[in-house]
Amino acid sequence: MNNPSNKTAISLCLAAALAIGNLAQAQTTPAVTTQAAQQPAGAVGIFSRWDKDKNNALSLVEFQAGWQEVETAMTVRKLQETFALKDANKSGSLEAAEYLNLDLIKKAGSSAPPMAGFDADKNQRLDFKEYVAMLDVLLQKP
Repeated sequence: MNNPSNKTAISLCLAAALAIGNLAQAQTTPAVTTQAAQQPAGAVGIFSRWDKDKNNALSLVEFQAGWQEVETAMTVRKLQETFALKDANKSGSLEAAEYLNLDLIKKAGSSAPPMAGFDADKNQRLDFKEYVAMLDVLLQKP
């Protein structure tokens, strides 16, 4: 960690993480937001959260785990944005017509699974959690 080029690389990565983290933090749960509010802001805050053993240095494992956290938050945000776009009537869930309008379902055509197979609570619509579960199943199929 004393190598200046390592410090520069980590500084650049933290700057990128800060920029990305600001986008991702907007979508955190209230518990995470409350926890994040107790941490210092900016790059110092990110460094502090990622430095799990609190030795004032980021190991490769700590950096990878922190970066994965950022990527996960960005993925969730993108899924939420896509879900909101596909929710044409802005009801907060996808009804049958909206389900049939999903790109993966249109692409599957007549071989598309029925929405009922993903409707865990059997209310004839998909909430966000059911939508994500559906994507997980459909994206794993060849």
